[in-house]
Amino acid sequence: MKLKMNLIIKSTIILIFVQFIYGCAGNTNKIDYSPIDYVDPFIGVLDGGKSNCVIGPQLPNGSVNPSPQTIEGHHDGYSPDQPIRGFGQLHATGTGWGKYGMLFISPQVGLNIDTGGHDSPKSKEFATAYEYGVVLDRYNLGVKVTPSYHSAIYELTYPESDSASIIFDVTHNIPMHIAPMIGGSVSEAVINIDPNGMIYGHGRYTGGFGDGHYRVYFVAETSKKPTDYGTWNNDGITFGSNKSTLEVENEPIGAFFRFNTSDQEIVHLKIAISFKSVEKAKEWLSIEIPEWDYDSVRQYAIDVWNDQLSKVQIFTDNIDERKIFYTALYQSMRMPRDRTDDLPGFEKDEEVWDDHYAVWDTWRTVFPLMVLLNPDKASSNVKAFINRYKRNGRVKDTYIAGIDMAADQGGDNVDNIISDAFVKGIQGVNWNEAYLVMKHNADNQRLGNQGFGYFGIRDSSMALYKKQGWIPEGVMSTSMSLEYAYNDYCVAQVAKGLGKNEDFHYYANRSKKWINLWDDNAKSDTFKGFITSLDLNGNPVEIDVEKSMGSWKDFFYEGSSWTYSFFMPHQPYKLIELSGGKDIFAAKLDHGLKNGYIDYTNEPAFLAAHLFHYANRPDLASFWVHQLMDNKYSLKGYPGNEDSGAMGSWYVFAAMGFFPNAGQNIYFLHGPRYRKVEIKLNNTNVTITADNVSEANIYVQSCTLNGKPWNQSWITHNELIEGAKLHFVMGAHSSDWGTNNHIPTLDSLFDSEF
Repeated sequence: MKLKMNLIIKSTIILIFVQFIYGCAGNTNKIDYSPIDYVDPFIGVLDGGKSNCVIGPQLPNGSVNPSPQTIEGHHDGYSPDQPIRGFGQLHATGTGWGKYGMLFISPQVGLNIDTGGHDSPKSKEFATAYEYGVVLDRYNLGVKVTPSYHSAIYELTYPESDSASIIFDVTHNIPMHIAPMIGGSVSEAVINIDPNGMIYGHGRYTGGFGDGHYRVYFVAETSKKPTDYGTWNNDGITFGSNKSTLEVENEPIGAFFRFNTSDQEIVHLKIAISFKSVEKAKEWLSIEIPEWDYDSVRQYAIDVWNDQLSKVQIFTDNIDERKIFYTALYQSMRMPRDRTDDLPGFEKDEEVWDDHYAVWDTWRTVFPLMVLLNPDKASSNVKAFINRYKRNGRVKDTYIAGIDMAADQGGDNVDNIISDAFVKGIQGVNWNEAYLVMKHNADNQRLGNQGFGYFGIRDSSMALYKKQGWIPEGVMSTSMSLEYAYNDYCVAQVAKGLGKNEDFHYYANRSKKWINLWDDNAKSDTFKGFITSLDLNGNPVEIDVEKSMGSWKDFFYEGSSWTYSFFMPHQPYKLIELSGGKDIFAAKLDHGLKNGYIDYTNEPAFLAAHLFHYANRPDLASFWVHQLMDNKYSLKGYPGNEDSGAMGSWYVFAAMGFFPNAGQNIYFLHGPRYRKVEIKLNNTNVTITADNVSEANIYVQSCTLNGKPWNQSWITHNELIEGAKLHFVMGAHSSDWGTNNHIPTLDSLFDSEF
């Protein structure tokens, strides 16, 4: 018996040892940390308002984004150096022109309704992807908030008091009160009180980026029955009142609850927001936060974010690298917002995505990353474009709070998003219906800049693109012409895929006419040949090709001729030919990047560094991608406005080692920043590994795909998502790898058969 027991013990020990060894071996393929722990929402907040990232938490593509607001806040509503005024439930993150900031609440001890009368110094502030917390030192009052998709729950920890309170302000919003240079107004507001602890109502707002007015409805409940309640406006406080209505435009109105609290007593507040109705807000609240369990809502947010962020696992021991990467990935998943069943004019089962702020910013990187990591969401967005077209007869680039903005920053870039999803085989879309959206844009839009608030033609010369393939000199005329040309290419690409041969040839040929804007005589430093502008008679207009024109200015939008002279994503080989050949082209592009003529603080430059691949200089692409990652991204923020995930998703692609030519079926390869990257797709994984990777070893020496030599510096989407195993060997010096490329372009479409 004793012998038998000894054998059992020995066998058990051996089994445990074997399991340990195999477990350790298995762990080499798994990260030993939780990605969500490395999201730092202070990145993009601590850079003096440059990035404009919202510090408050939200769920992936969630509708609400509760966040603190301060005096002298930036377009995100918040400055880390200022006392906290209160908390708004809706925000637009990373944008260069603010929006939202309502429905505003201010937890207090006392009852101060003045706009600046309850500002509080702060301490113990923290922020994660799933929760924000702070102590309002003026009141010794702790505030924490965690979100669901259309709702949020606050945990308020009061001191002992007979005047603990919560102020609700329906009028308050960012364009009116935090960043008034934006301009805004409130023309309608109603607030109602149920004395048992519920407040509900709505406001009608204008202001911020985008056109028109919109209504925001809300319902809020408290876990503790108030001892007192009332409403307030410019005339003061009315105790016991259970309803207040806005009588004068922009007049502040609101309501309050007051409680008796013991020391460190917790009062929970849950609030839901809807763009549809109070009834819908109540429904969201009952579905998403039915109980007073703050911790369960918080845990759900943690689980959802970890599921999303774990789709990309990076293997690096550098903590700062993890923070920058996972925060960038987090930023890429915040906008646009899924507002299915929450916008007026759409049925419950009609998908609709909102806060495209704007597609001009996001089509290059946000949507290609969505196609890769969340193809179902990409499919849903294309279906939402179809639904908007059916309902509204248009699908503009900027769509905020359920309203199309008439003025565009550039082209009809919804076309590029649809093309990107189509060529990459996204499922679940009626592509013939999607093509109708594109064809409408190609045949009825392409109107150039017609000013703000007007969908028709006020300037006939601006609308000449469809006739001649370019727009005569004027506001953004040249950059819009170039973007329209690429839009036409994207339409042609889908037309060919759907067997629409006549349309394919028509739009493909029109997409080539950007060449009219090329001026061989335009000069900068030692280089000649740049995109310029033409007058109505087709004569070149002399411009300063090094000057960045700014927003809504002549010729170019937020870029110079240097930047836009490298924006021909469908005809890079033609561009190289016009520039004098591959060697001159590479030298010119390198010079533009070295001297800051090509500005990576805005999206038109995003593809520029990867054009070196077309000139058989992938080494220069690697060099500049690493330079940009090292010098433009930090623990403080992003290059320029973060732009609704655009900058974050640029970094994610760059750090993973490949980059999309958005709207097309290819990625450029430049090698990863880490020794290993695992990308979890729906049905398989992509594995990217790199030997000798380091700060100095940034050049690809060799590459294999699934164990076989891969000598081209690009790969198709299909090759990538079929479980690709890419292995790079990196080095400190250039090599001859990838120097014999021929990458598919517009001409390849003409050469291929249906």
